[in-house]
Amino acid sequence: MNEPQPVALGYIAAHTSAQAQQQREAVTAYVQAEGLALADVLDDARDGLTISQVTETARNHHADVVVVPGSARLAEAYTRLAFELEKHGVRCTLLGKSRTPRPVRTLSSVQRRP
Repeated sequence: MNEPQPVALGYIAAHTSAQAQQQREAVTAYVQAEGLALADVLDDARDGLTISQVTETARNHHADVVVVPGSARLAEAYTRLAFELEKHGVRCTLLGKSRTPRPVRTLSSVQRRP
């Protein structure tokens, strides 16, 4: 019997629809390459989602990982996002480099809490 795939939630936020499409494709390609099940992609077109809203959505989808392209607006707050997600056993993966240099923290082996 096959075990269920770990669940991923994507987050994109861009100034143009072309940039948003590129971010969506990057998230989808990463998820497929890693063998994850993509639950949803949050499109923060108006830059209105907060870290706590992304965290809550990840929890509602029972996500194991949140995937954020480096060019997405929230990538600039990656360290804080990763910290908040880690509290709930959710890993955060930053694809590529963010627009502004920030210390990058990887969370490679966070265990999911019940």
